[in-house]
Amino acid sequence: MKVVLDEGVPRSLAGALRALGLDAAAFDPTWIGLRNGVLLRRVEAAGYSVLLTNDKNMAFQQSLKGAAVAVVALPLNRRGVVLARAADIAETIRRASPGRHLLMNLDGTRTVRGFEGDTLVVADLPPVPTFKG
Repeated sequence: MKVVLDEGVPRSLAGALRALGLDAAAFDPTWIGLRNGVLLRRVEAAGYSVLLTNDKNMAFQQSLKGAAVAVVALPLNRRGVVLARAADIAETIRRASPGRHLLMNLDGTRTVRGFEGDTLVVADLPPVPTFKG
């Protein structure tokens, strides 16, 4: 599973995710400032299967229906906190599938959103410990 970090996610998280067995890369600097729809198309064209972001609104602004990419949204972007939670983030990424948004929340709850046919399906994933920081 190829993962790319969005520009607001601490770059050092890519190394932590690689240490946990994921193929993770820092944000491509040529993508800085792209609107979300264009960014998602670039991520997909570059062969990534997951965009890791801290933009929780993307799930409500960008449909991934028919997309080959998933989006995982972190609840915050504080370097120390996300590095300490790298294992939970990696486990959430491993649950990602094409066309789905996975939202990690500060309270540890996680939600997956995606379409099945023309129906939007929203489901809860098992929670992880709360994010503190």
